[in-house]
Amino acid sequence: MLKFVSKDVHVKIFNKSSFFDVFTFLKILVYLKNVKPDVLHAHQTSIFWSVLFKVFLPNTKLVWHDHFGQSEMLDLYPRKEMNWIMPFIDSLVTVNDTIKKYWEGRFPYKKNSIFYLANFPEFLEISRAFPYSEILSIINVANFRKQKDQLTLLEALSIVKQKGYFFKASFIGEFVEENWLELVKNRILELGLEKEVEIVGPVTEISSYLESAHIGVLSSESEGLPVALLEYGMAGLPTVATQVGQCDQVLGYGQFGWLVPPKSPALLAAALEEVFLDLDKSNLIGMEFKNHIKSNFGPAKFMEGYMQILNNLEKIPGSKV
Repeated sequence: MLKFVSKDVHVKIFNKSSFFDVFTFLKILVYLKNVKPDVLHAHQTSIFWSVLFKVFLPNTKLVWHDHFGQSEMLDLYPRKEMNWIMPFIDSLVTVNDTIKKYWEGRFPYKKNSIFYLANFPEFLEISRAFPYSEILSIINVANFRKQKDQLTLLEALSIVKQKGYFFKASFIGEFVEENWLELVKNRILELGLEKEVEIVGPVTEISSYLESAHIGVLSSESEGLPVALLEYGMAGLPTVATQVGQCDQVLGYGQFGWLVPPKSPALLAAALEEVFLDLDKSNLIGMEFKNHIKSNFGPAKFMEGYMQILNNLEKIPGSKV
C-alpha cells in the first residue's frame, strides 16, 4: 500500500509480527508519546493495541474504522470483546449502513459517536474508447471466496455462451479461500468455459482492465458496500450486480445499472444479454453511473464526511480513560 501514499505524508512502518510482539508495541508507544497525536485512527483488529496505547495517551482521541467483510452475518460473529473495548472508543466509523445500525443497536449509549462513511475508489481518470468488438470483455473484481459467488456468474456465462454470444471474462481478486478457488476452476472446466474465462488473480493496477472492459459484474450472495462497484462506476462501465447490501443504492436502485437477485444465473444472464444487445445505450447508462459515483461516493465526499467526524471529536469533553 505504501506506493499509494503521497510523498508529502510521513510514514513509519514497524513490521508488527503478531498481537504478542511486545518489542514492536513498545517501539510504537515510544513513537506515539513523542508525536502526541490528536487522533489515533485504528482499523479492524488494530483496535486492540490502540486501546492499550490510549491508556498512555489520555489526550488522544481514538477512532475505530470497522469494515467487517461479511456485514450481513454480523450476528454470527458477535465480537464479545467489544463489550469492554467500546468505552475507550471516541468515534466509530463504519463502511456501510448495516454495520452502523448493528453497533447502534448493541451500544445505544454510543449512538451519537457512530458514523457511516462510504468507501471510495482510488481516484481513477479512465478514458474508455468504447471500441466495437464482437468479443465483449467482462470483468469481475472480487476476491475468491464463497461470499462473492463466482459460481453463479459462471452459470450465467454458460447460458450466454449457449445463446451464441462471444465474450472474454476476467476474474480479478485475491485467493482468499483456496477451496473456493478450486471449485471455481473445476466449474470452468465442467461448463467448457476455458477459452472464455480467465482467472487473473490479484492485481495492483486495476485501471488497464477497467479501460478495456465492456461490462463490470458482481455476483455476490452478500455484500456491504463493495469498492469494486465504485471502481466500475469511476470507469463508466455498464454494470450488472446482485441486489445485496448497498449495491442497489450505489446503482441508483436500477437507474445506473442492472440489479438481479443473488443466486439467479438465468436472470443474471438475461441482464448481461440486455447490455450486449444495445451497447450504445448501455454505455450511456455507464457514463451516468460515473457521474453518480463522483457526486456521491468520490474522495471529496469521503473527506467532507471525515472532517465532520474529526470536528465532532473536538466536542467530546476529556477522555474516558
